[in-house]
Amino acid sequence: MSTANLPHRFELPKGTPPELIAMIEATARDAFNQYGAAAFEMSREAALAHEAGHTIVMAHEGVTVQSVRIFSRSIPIFGTVWGGWCAVDNGEGWPVGPDTSAEHDISVARITIGGLAGEACYGLDKPASSLDELAVSQMIGMMVAKKLADHELTSAEEQREYAEPLWHERVWDVAVKIIRNNHAPFMRLVEHLYLYERINGSKLRSVLKQVRRIAA
Repeated sequence: MSTANLPHRFELPKGTPPELIAMIEATARDAFNQYGAAAFEMSREAALAHEAGHTIVMAHEGVTVQSVRIFSRSIPIFGTVWGGWCAVDNGEGWPVGPDTSAEHDISVARITIGGLAGEACYGLDKPASSLDELAVSQMIGMMVAKKLADHELTSAEEQREYAEPLWHERVWDVAVKIIRNNHAPFMRLVEHLYLYERINGSKLRSVLKQVRRIAA
């Protein structure tokens, strides 16, 4: 199974490290072998929660979202699957690397995982939901761990031991809390997308004005 066949709206950016691609593909194969194609299914309801989750977390992190939409497409083996997209005013994306701060990287990791957090908050995630976004977010968490550690993390095991709790505490738990604490604007997005499958302009801005920051 190749990442090109995964039924997710997220596409890995050009230049994604081969080892990350290999990890995603291996995880996808394991999930497919254990659960079958159903592990990758994204229902319309899950797509609504996914894009609303991304949008709420991005707004919380200071990103201006210009439009949000959901759509369906047909993929061999999986049939009709739903996905979506959030358009933002940042055409360059959110680069992370040695020269970016740990706080910046944590914010990017939250934005990346916001869709899966939206699904999980409402019980709509599947065993293989958003494997690509999860892997990228956790990879960023590993980078953050190296930046924040008070000593050099020399082994892969040591990196995991430091990075995993950090990612859960500073990224995943915060993304979930952002969505739960902004239930009203989240549901307004879901309801509008349910009816029209797209939201932008003044309607979107009025919803996102309701997003409240939390203590992270």
